[in-house]
Amino acid sequence: MTHHLPHCLLFKLPLSKFLLSQHSQPLKQMSQYIRAKTPGGLYFFTLITFDRRKFLTSNLARRILREVWQDVQNKHPFTVEAVCLLPEDLHCIWRLPEDDSDYPKRWRLIKGMFARRYLKAGGKEGARNKSHLRKREAAIWQRRYWEHLIREDEDFEKHFDYIHFNPVKHAYVRKPQDWMWTSFHRYQRLGYYPHGWGVRRLRFSRKTNVRGIGGSKKLTHPTGLCVRQ
Repeated sequence: MTHHLPHCLLFKLPLSKFLLSQHSQPLKQMSQYIRAKTPGGLYFFTLITFDRRKFLTSNLARRILREVWQDVQNKHPFTVEAVCLLPEDLHCIWRLPEDDSDYPKRWRLIKGMFARRYLKAGGKEGARNKSHLRKREAAIWQRRYWEHLIREDEDFEKHFDYIHFNPVKHAYVRKPQDWMWTSFHRYQRLGYYPHGWGVRRLRFSRKTNVRGIGGSKKLTHPTGLCVRQ
């Protein structure tokens, strides 16, 4: 995937201070079914595959997702501040343009285009239920996704770290730098993360293969963040 380097890192400013300098105004509490929309806002997202099927890190899925992501980003710009791709879900933080709050359109395009291209290229979908058949939808993604408007420094830092710790949280790897499909490597090279951050001693399940996919250890995130998935 394409990541735009946050300008704050060019000037060695505190990452969260820069990203949130103009996006920390409070909002009214909303129902989980109502999307919070703030032009130019920072948002944390989680997308999950239908039935949590583990295929997003396959060569085909990654290629299609990268192409679709770039196509949508070119037509409807957004900046990726952090991202992590797991076999069954995707976590990321986006910053939208100052005059734009329409992230639902972007995700609708990404999910729809990915499903069509993935199936056309030979990818497999899950078992469609009656709702899928009635709406003529592919069983690729869960319909809903988690969205959270980031409003303060601590909130940003927790979600930023949560994304980069996620492969360890799910016991796919023992340390964040061992996971390939994450923006962690970029931020560690830039000195944002110290050596050894997020390392955990885990006892992997016997079902875990050499690539770390399998097993289901539950860990407490270093920051104590609890995100509903």
